Amino acid sequence: MIYSKVTLKLHWGFAVSHPIKAKAKPSYLLPPPTTLIGALSYGDFRGLESDLLGNYMGSPAYKLQAKIRGAFASFSKGFSGAYIEDIIRNVAYYYERYKDRSHWYNVISTGKVYAPGQEINVVYLTDSLSEDELKRLSWSIIRLGCKECLVSVKDVEVGEAKEAKGRIRTSYYFPADVNLLSSQSSVIIVDFWDSSGYLWRGKANKDNWVKYAMPRPGFPLLRSEVEVDAKLAYQVGDEYVVLK
Repeated sequence: MIYSKVTLKLHWGFAVSHPIKAKAKPSYLLPPPTTLIGALSYGDFRGLESDLLGNYMGSPAYKLQAKIRGAFASFSKGFSGAYIEDIIRNVAYYYERYKDRSHWYNVISTGKVYAPGQEINVVYLTDSLSEDELKRLSWSIIRLGCKECLVSVKDVEVGEAKEAKGRIRTSYYFPADVNLLSSQSSVIIVDFWDSSGYLWRGKANKDNWVKYAMPRPGFPLLRSEVEVDAKLAYQVGDEYVVLK
């Protein structure tokens, strides 16, 4: 198993909407695994917005996700940011029954993490890509989520991920069924898309979600750590990410 730890500098911040939100658009405090894999796929699928994936159209990132054993995000040491919601004009055409032009747009509360110049860390685990390929894709990341969420890659560290288990501390989110040794109030439980989130089909439902525990960042948004009893984790440099 090899890992890539990518330090990303935010131009202004990022926004990644929750799975089933339409009229309101709150953002996650950290980009979920599907968004991270989508960012990593840019080096291979630049300019290709969608592709035929079996019986459905979807994101070409779907082709990469099978090669990634895990993707995790954390605020960097010294990070300081804020979660805000702006009242802005959004396209509402997709959600409206009436399709005349007067219903195409609406004023919607839209969430984002605002942290210009701040850095976040992203870790990828793979046993299917070479070190050179993983490094190339990591250096090719230019955004997190929507096209406006630009980032610059400050550093990429690639190496062998060492398997670990037992009591460890981590600042990265992890599956919610991992045994948490810190207090329950030290994490927030969030619903992320599973791999079906890459496919443009049907309606979102709970069958397509996976629950993760995210170390509670507080306000302002700061890096925090929790302790878990891990059945399977990996040491990536001087940090740990937890799979189960």
